[in-house]
Amino acid sequence: MRARAVALSLCLWVASGLAGCASWHDFFQRDRPSQALLSESLRLPAPASTDVGIVLGCPADDDGSPSPCQLCRVHGALRALHEGRVRAFIFSGGAAHNRYVEGEVMAQLARAVGVPDEQIFVEGRALTTWQNLRYAQRIMQAHGYRTALLISTRGHLPRARRFAEYYGIPSALMACED
Repeated sequence: MRARAVALSLCLWVASGLAGCASWHDFFQRDRPSQALLSESLRLPAPASTDVGIVLGCPADDDGSPSPCQLCRVHGALRALHEGRVRAFIFSGGAAHNRYVEGEVMAQLARAVGVPDEQIFVEGRALTTWQNLRYAQRIMQAHGYRTALLISTRGHLPRARRFAEYYGIPSALMACED
């Protein structure tokens, strides 16, 4: 009887922890890169202009230096800034895959090329894409930002767009490889 109660409690605990996820599919399954998915996501309505870029995290190299993925995303962010598509950035991502906080590594890279601190926000807790958007939304609200440019890799953008829609963040997309 006691073992059954413990098992039931454990199941309820796990289920309640996952309740904040945009969907079970998004929690348990990663997207496979697909040009069709990206094309579909790009056809969805997007704001004509955006307030802030959300630069989604990916792991730093094991020594803490920026990974090729992070270099791509920061390069895309800088391009968006120079094109006037955003006024500031939220670099999002915690220490999901090693001890280095993804958002901090990307923010340091942006600072190193001259982006001023007042244009940089760091979200350093997110361990998943849905957390990136959830926590970035809180920063947006605290600073009066309403629309976002999601900056990531092509294969990641459709998933990020679904989470932005779930959380009610009007967003446009930018693939850092383009």
